[in-house]
Amino acid sequence: MARRQRRRLRKRQKPIRRSSTSRRRVAKTPARKTQGAARRSRTTKRSLVDSARVRALAAINRVRRGKSPTLAAAAKAERTTMAGIRRWVPAALGRNRRGRLRVRTSDRYAARVEILTDDGLLDVTAHGSRERELAGRHRSVWGRVLRGDLLPTALTEFRGKTVGGHELVSDPDRLTTLLKGGALEALRDVYVSPETR
Repeated sequence: MARRQRRRLRKRQKPIRRSSTSRRRVAKTPARKTQGAARRSRTTKRSLVDSARVRALAAINRVRRGKSPTLAAAAKAERTTMAGIRRWVPAALGRNRRGRLRVRTSDRYAARVEILTDDGLLDVTAHGSRERELAGRHRSVWGRVLRGDLLPTALTEFRGKTVGGHELVSDPDRLTTLLKGGALEALRDVYVSPETR
């Protein structure tokens, strides 16, 4: 009798079913980026792009000035690659008659450069290769004047020349005044990297 009663009890009891929701795995929602984090991410990406472009432009300028015999050598010297140059400054490149890659004599790319004016050092935008080259040549000349490698009169070739709408310093006396006033202490490369803006 006891066995029959147990069987009846088991039949009466309904099996406990697990709810479907308990089996489901709750998907974790990804944490949303705050506006500040998103802005920092965009700024970081922009600065990486800018620095890669600056290195590509520097490699192009090395070839134009004759400092590197080939574009590959210039890319290596400026810590970039041929692929990077083709990606960031394609308009500065062309093909010769044999189909080989060559550097054009000029381009229209703009870049942030540091120049020396009567008011001191300024970060400006140089428009095109001619302004970029002028900024680099001016920096080289006044640096050599200060070291005594060139006569102060070498600055006169830059009289009335502008980069980014700002006139370059061409007076040797003004250059000496800027040096004594400490305006030339925070010198950087000609190209202004995004981190230092």
